[in-house]
Amino acid sequence: MKPGWHKYLIYISLLFLVVALYKLQYLEFPRIYSPVSMALSIVCLFGGFVVNTIAQQRLLEQANYPVNIREALAMVGLYVFGKYIPGKVWMVMGKAMYIAEKKNYPVTDLSLLFVHAQIIGLWCGLTLGICGLWVNDALHFISWVGLIVLSVFSLVLFSKTAHNAALNLINRVLNKDFSLPVIDISKAIALVPWFLLGWLLWGSGFLLLTLSITDHIVPISTVFCFPLAGTLGILFVLAPGGIGIREGIITGYLTLLTISLPEAITISAVSRLWFLFGELFIFIVGYLASRKDNPNLSERQNNK
Repeated sequence: MKPGWHKYLIYISLLFLVVALYKLQYLEFPRIYSPVSMALSIVCLFGGFVVNTIAQQRLLEQANYPVNIREALAMVGLYVFGKYIPGKVWMVMGKAMYIAEKKNYPVTDLSLLFVHAQIIGLWCGLTLGICGLWVNDALHFISWVGLIVLSVFSLVLFSKTAHNAALNLINRVLNKDFSLPVIDISKAIALVPWFLLGWLLWGSGFLLLTLSITDHIVPISTVFCFPLAGTLGILFVLAPGGIGIREGIITGYLTLLTISLPEAITISAVSRLWFLFGELFIFIVGYLASRKDNPNLSERQNNK
């Protein structure tokens, strides 16, 4: 693949983001009853993105492809909007191509490692989401689907036999010869707390967001709503950024908590803007990190 091509993904992803948001017209914001809760929700939101970045940095280190924190922030931040491009592979490819060009690492191995990171992240998010369904005594169709997906992820993640079988299937379908360094159970378990912490921060932020725009008590189990909706939204490949899917699951989950349907719809719509604000934050941080990590660019601009 031509060097530097990954940079165009940034502009393409931003274009698809604008188109998606224009179609959905998420423009209205409700009354804020608790500015403190809103501020704390944003702190948790930003913290979730930082922790998620550290988790991916640790994964690369375990696979002997180390990157520093600036490079990690750049690879995650610059391509965070790639998920809005249909297909959901461009965020992974953008990160892989960026680090491959920066560090001269093999792009194929990096791509598969980021897929592995996605699997670990989904496993953690689904675990929390299913816990929420159990807490709310709502073990219905969605939770059974989640349990099945979680079981498959668990096998691929923790079983070498299942891991090799899944990789062979991917190679047959794509007619390629990919290889993915196997992460043993001890290393995977070492990464799980980071991904769990990221989802818990996002879930806590969602709870605080809900508290800030409602005038009544919200159950603490709302924390589990966003991990469930976020992971299932990712699994729907054809929905750019999980738009529509995530909101639908959030709405359904909140109605299980006796929140009225109109209010649940409002909260789900606002959560999209809220999370987009976090994505914009990590994008800006990644952009600044990429500039600091490129001394030649900084020197040229200083000489102007």
